Amino acid sequence: MPTIYEWEYPEPAPFQQEWLGDPHRYVAIEGATWTGKTTIFEPYAFQEAHSPVTKGDEYWWMCPTVDQARAVYDNVKRQLDAAGAIGDYKCIDTLREIETPQGGILCFKTAENPDHLFGIRNVRLIVVDEFTRCRITLWPALKSISDKTGCKIRFIGNYKGESSVWHLWVEQMKASENFRYYRTTALESIRAGIMPQSAFDEAKATLPEGVFNALYLCQGTDDPSLLVEYGAVADLWSNEHVPEGEKCLIADIALHGSDKFVMGLWSGWRLKEITVMTKKTPIEVEAILKGKATEHGIGRSQIVYDADGLGTYLKSYLQGGTSYQGGTIALPLVGQKLSYQNLRAQCHFRTADLINSRGMYFETGAYREEIEQELYATLRTNGQNPAGMWGIFPKDHPENGAKARLGRSPDLSDMIVMRQFLALTSSPKFVDGLKDTAKRKRAKWASIPRRIHDGNTQFEGR
Repeated sequence: MPTIYEWEYPEPAPFQQEWLGDPHRYVAIEGATWTGKTTIFEPYAFQEAHSPVTKGDEYWWMCPTVDQARAVYDNVKRQLDAAGAIGDYKCIDTLREIETPQGGILCFKTAENPDHLFGIRNVRLIVVDEFTRCRITLWPALKSISDKTGCKIRFIGNYKGESSVWHLWVEQMKASENFRYYRTTALESIRAGIMPQSAFDEAKATLPEGVFNALYLCQGTDDPSLLVEYGAVADLWSNEHVPEGEKCLIADIALHGSDKFVMGLWSGWRLKEITVMTKKTPIEVEAILKGKATEHGIGRSQIVYDADGLGTYLKSYLQGGTSYQGGTIALPLVGQKLSYQNLRAQCHFRTADLINSRGMYFETGAYREEIEQELYATLRTNGQNPAGMWGIFPKDHPENGAKARLGRSPDLSDMIVMRQFLALTSSPKFVDGLKDTAKRKRAKWASIPRRIHDGNTQFEGR
């Protein structure tokens, strides 16, 4: 018989022992940072996989994204390798699966597409890590799986606020006799000796009050300025129901804070391709845009470019393109309920609404991690001005701006937000065309010599 390895970890704190020993079929833990949710449940899932009812029984560790699932799989595999146990445990990298000597299979799953989870009949345990960042439609799929075998499901994650979609689900589930809920604050972790008091005090002194209350005390919301739901952002890569539409090109080419040229090829609200280049001259940008437009049959009015920085030079190179100027006034729209401080705020709010309603789909997985980070950093509101108009944090805001949060310019998300401009008006280029025509006529009129008027009106040709 091969050696059976045990995962050594510190003696569980009283509240952690209560988590592990809870007999309920469904357990949800909204826990503060430093409460050791992952530290306790990773060894728990590993241990359970050594006691299958039948060979081939599966024990799932589920994460919001495939990259997170792979990171946890790699961590477990490294520990097995360090213990010299790889020969006794069969690891399948492509599937992110580890088969224990007794026949249980530890599977590291992604929650990105719940529709792919239905119908599996041999699951004995599911641990959903960071469940408050997953899409809520994960729950019906997991319940269907659990109903087949009666397997336990453990939801562990950070507290996201009373109005978050998963906390509302918790409130509904409390009526079930099969469900138990824990809200564990950092104060319990301090009492158990897990978290130093000094770390708690430092967080309280340095973090915004709302963020501290949510992350450490499980109160309020972690960030009331955020316009998008975590699950909705994760869904951007699985919203396959979004239909094809008219093709367009969106290009962010501003020089301010970045020398990147970012171009997105769209079909309706489906982002099909992303091109990222550096240090392009206006002539090179023109050639790239024209080439891509010709390849996909895209009219010039369906090419949107930012009119700041380098974009200001494109009008002389790319006649017929649509320029985007975020600092101009917001556009009137039938049925619009909110008023906005400028076009940029209007496009940010509308982008957040579309993402939350699952109306946008990214076919390409390129730059996924960067896009997620940028959307969380940019789709934020700084509230209303005295006139009741809604705004967003400026990119260069020292604390809440996207550059401060990211340490770089949010070029990818800027391209995504600019896509809204074409939806705001059927022909935004018409205004630019009128301006250009008027400018040419003024220049022509100014060049015509003027006769000095002598005070008498003269009629000729009669």
